[in-house]
Amino acid sequence: MHEPEFKAVDPRKRFLLWFVPPLAVFAAGLTVLLVSGHVTGPFRHITVVRAMLASKRDFFQDEQVKRILMARGYQVHVTPVGSRDLARTPDLDSYHFVFPSGHVANEHVKARRTGKHAVPFRPFFTPVVLGTFREYAEALVKAGVATPYDRGEQPFYYNLDVDQFMKLVVAHKRWSDYKLANGNRVIIQSPDPCKAYSGAVLVGFLASAVDDNPPQTVADAEARAREVKPHVDAQGQAGEDMAPKYFAPEGPTHAVIAVIYEHQYLAHQLNRRGADKERVLLYPTVQHQSTPELISFSPEGDRIGELMMTDPALRRRAVELGFHSLGWNGATEQDFAGHLTGQGLPEPPSGETGRVALPKAELFERMLDVVGDCR
Repeated sequence: MHEPEFKAVDPRKRFLLWFVPPLAVFAAGLTVLLVSGHVTGPFRHITVVRAMLASKRDFFQDEQVKRILMARGYQVHVTPVGSRDLARTPDLDSYHFVFPSGHVANEHVKARRTGKHAVPFRPFFTPVVLGTFREYAEALVKAGVATPYDRGEQPFYYNLDVDQFMKLVVAHKRWSDYKLANGNRVIIQSPDPCKAYSGAVLVGFLASAVDDNPPQTVADAEARAREVKPHVDAQGQAGEDMAPKYFAPEGPTHAVIAVIYEHQYLAHQLNRRGADKERVLLYPTVQHQSTPELISFSPEGDRIGELMMTDPALRRRAVELGFHSLGWNGATEQDFAGHLTGQGLPEPPSGETGRVALPKAELFERMLDVVGDCR
């Protein structure tokens, strides 16, 4: 019978056998993170940039955009506000940059910054469009005021003749007149024109339907506004952003036709696993492209603006969020259409029709005051 054997194991070897494999895995992982720049993030200096933004704040609130900026050493603290309120805020100078949505607010901000640091950047644009639902778009086709843009049995985009559409509005037509269960009036719902730029653009759309020529005097602007006002008042109390209501599951009960931005619709479609075939866009025969300006008040704001214009990751993310990227010379970059078609979404008719002629900033401001009873 053999006696049992006992082996003495050096505790140092046992420790190494247990510790070395995990250490090797950790070291390899650390190397990858260091190369990618993720580990250094918590240890590097992060510059917090204060910004006041209108509807384009959804770009800076995107999680991927936040990560990209953090990797570059910046964190943007967003204060949300409507474009017109932004331009009038008393503490405007306390921010590093602002990002209003339209030219009226842009001009007000620049006027207030006369003689001070005010550097504009135009990284992208997005058209103001009308979001609706397929059955309502088809009803407008039957009414002779809309036509499908993209081919196929279920188009995503339709052209809308605003002049002819306004005849339906003036005649107090109801959706039930076109064999729909909805007995409400055919109207467009928008954000408050006193606060949101997209709401203001609707006033411009309706004013152009009254007369293609923009008003040239204060008296003309007030008279045009009084013609438009009943059609804006018909929608009832307005909020600051129609997109949340339009994209909600019960969207048709909130807003049959809603003024939104094209990028909001495209982002909605691109973020889904399958296309939302119920929601479609109406493109007015006279379009308006919102080309927001990031207006910097400081070196920190300048750096964010420069990154928006040059950083490949931010530029790519802007397209993924539905924006048309613009270069330094204002030319549209060509990756927009390719990205959409690559995701199975047809290219929209952005910029293919005439542009709505908005009045001069001060006259347009007066029109908005009259239409919205702004205070």
